[in-house]
Amino acid sequence: MRSKLFVLSLLLLSASGCGGDYILTAPDQLSVAGGDVTVVARLQRNDFFFLNLASVNAFLRYQIGDGMERSASTDKLGYSGVRLAMPEKPGRYDLAIRYQDDDGDEVSRTVGAYAWDPTRPVIAVDMDPLPRRRAKLTQGRKAWWTGLAKYTVDLLPRAEPGDALSARAALANLAKQGNILYLTRRSVASHLQCRSELAEHGYPDGPVLMWRRQRWHLVPGRFKIPRVVVESRLVSQLDDLRKIFGKMLFGVSTSSLAGKAFVEAGMTAVVIGDARLEGAKVRRIATWKELAEKGL
Repeated sequence: MRSKLFVLSLLLLSASGCGGDYILTAPDQLSVAGGDVTVVARLQRNDFFFLNLASVNAFLRYQIGDGMERSASTDKLGYSGVRLAMPEKPGRYDLAIRYQDDDGDEVSRTVGAYAWDPTRPVIAVDMDPLPRRRAKLTQGRKAWWTGLAKYTVDLLPRAEPGDALSARAALANLAKQGNILYLTRRSVASHLQCRSELAEHGYPDGPVLMWRRQRWHLVPGRFKIPRVVVESRLVSQLDDLRKIFGKMLFGVSTSSLAGKAFVEAGMTAVVIGDARLEGAKVRRIATWKELAEKGL
């Protein structure tokens, strides 16, 4: 009897149209101005609340600013990739990724495409431990129609810890000397929120990238257009970024794990605080305030 009720419940869920929303994820993109970039996105569909299934053989359309639009279909894991030309002028541009199915349902995602001057220094920053402004949770008025209490978060600029103010000043000074990029362990789906948080807390703009990304390779395609094949394994981004930006020499973090990753990539790890990490390519700085005052 219970098994019959379970099957009936599933049939009712599918008939009622629960789920069915597309989920399109893509990270910020970074390359040299006037060069090209390989963009990899993933399309999934949420069919049963928490179950996200890969959308296979779906053609995604990619476009940076008002540049040429290109398309590529998704593989069995829902990944799609194309090579796009970056604008000649350095700056931040919008990369739009769009999809429309046979029923007319649409989904789109806009991320940052950063075209940088390769002769300008690049400073990598471990985003996750960056100091934030202190927040206070206050209880709002009770909502009579639900019986649930609403909550609001009040940011208190006057109560900011010294580290938050100093970290903002330090990165603002570094941004005058070079371009800033942020590395995070948070999923690609949350990167838009990451950039919103950085702006909210006063940190300089820059692409948000994962420490490790999907590995891909190019194969010959139709009409002599290379096709991007996305692999399931992950690789560090630091090595590839350093091949593109020869002046990416410093990585800033309060974590010994991040500092070790910078050193392994041939960079100088600037370690803020008392994290345990020693070596010829490790520069220790006691506080964010010291970094703000002395720089690199």
